Amino acid sequence: GGTQQQSTTTVVVGQPTASHTTLLYRSSGDHFLTLSIVMTFICIFCGGLLPAVLTVAAIFVSLSAKDDDLHGDEACARRKGRIALILNILSVVLTLVGY
Repeated sequence: GGTQQQSTTTVVVGQPTASHTTLLYRSSGDHFLTLSIVMTFICIFCGGLLPAVLTVAAIFVSLSAKDDDLHGDEACARRKGRIALILNILSVVLTLVGY
């Protein structure tokens, strides 16, 4: 007689591990940019040179805050946003006082 050979094949079937990507979308705040632009026009027409200079400075600080926010430096963005707000408030006070 003949001997028979048995061959055993093992197949391992696995499912790929679940992976997911989480995208975080943060809404970038205005950081008082709109206020600074509006106040610049108001100060140019109603205020004096100093209030207008303060509001232009507030525009640059606001833009810098937006840049910090886009790069993830939220603390610095908040601080610069507050500085822009303070510059705008000073320009309003100087305009109302009649600098």
